[in-house]
Amino acid sequence: MIERTEMRQIFPTPLWIVDLKADMARAVNGRLMAEITKLATPRPAVPKGTNWQTDPVLHKLPQFAEFVSLVETAARGALRSLRLEKYAMFVTGCWANINPPGGINSSHSHPNNFLSGVYYVSIPQGADRIEFLDPRSQAQVLMPHPEEFNPLNGNSMTIEARDGRLVLFPGWLVHQVPINMSNAERVSIAFNLMFRQFGETASAPLWKGRIPIKLPG
Repeated sequence: MIERTEMRQIFPTPLWIVDLKADMARAVNGRLMAEITKLATPRPAVPKGTNWQTDPVLHKLPQFAEFVSLVETAARGALRSLRLEKYAMFVTGCWANINPPGGINSSHSHPNNFLSGVYYVSIPQGADRIEFLDPRSQAQVLMPHPEEFNPLNGNSMTIEARDGRLVLFPGWLVHQVPINMSNAERVSIAFNLMFRQFGETASAPLWKGRIPIKLPG
């Protein structure tokens, strides 16, 4: 009766994972951790359950030039896969996140940017996840309980966070960081990227961090 059955996945959401070589990750993270520690000392008080974030201007500091180059290299690879490599892209915002034990990042997106991402500097066990939420609101109208959750029947996707890993995703994709269940701090660097033709005036973050940074010059 049936000649052929085919399943197609339409409107997929791309997400890129870039892992540094272990020796390279240790060296890069050591330098990044030293610079973040300098910027975050002394730290202002924060409410319980929240975290510290620097002002989103790390990309303008010379000591983070190596990191910005890494981000731009990863972004060029993402654009190649989307066949958009003819468009120049630049970092519009970059900041360090320090999540203490019990800290959490509630669900959010990064408006006015094409790509966003996070790089993991120091990730303890028990704080090693980032969760992405299904952007299709109508997909949750009817959700039977499956025998096993997978990318086709769930409404969220969890990605492992680990030292030396960079995760790149569309800026509109809603994501969150579960509570830090470890006894150590979770340290990461987040960033946004936009096409230079669009982003020079509209894409800079409008918020300030709890750790202010004075730019040189």
